[in-house]
Amino acid sequence: MTFQNRGEGNPEHHIDPNKLQIVAVRKNGDGDISEVKFQNGETATIEQAIVMAEQDLIEDVNTGTTRGHQHKTLRSYPDGDPSNNLSNLPSF
Repeated sequence: MTFQNRGEGNPEHHIDPNKLQIVAVRKNGDGDISEVKFQNGETATIEQAIVMAEQDLIEDVNTGTTRGHQHKTLRSYPDGDPSNNLSNLPSF
């Protein structure tokens, strides 16, 4: 998953080969992402992935909090292409 445009005026984005890239997701019964799969085949729970993203180990994602600050979330950088949003990635 690559994001060529992180917003107007930002330089062209290049993938950092030292970072993990999320290529697939697993959703729970409520439709929420519960696990992610990386390009190297490894998987992580969403909680682990949030910590990894905060450590800047995963390419093109950031963390936020839900409305009311109930809990942290993992999200992709917006680029205008919904096909590479985390919720639209292939399932595993």
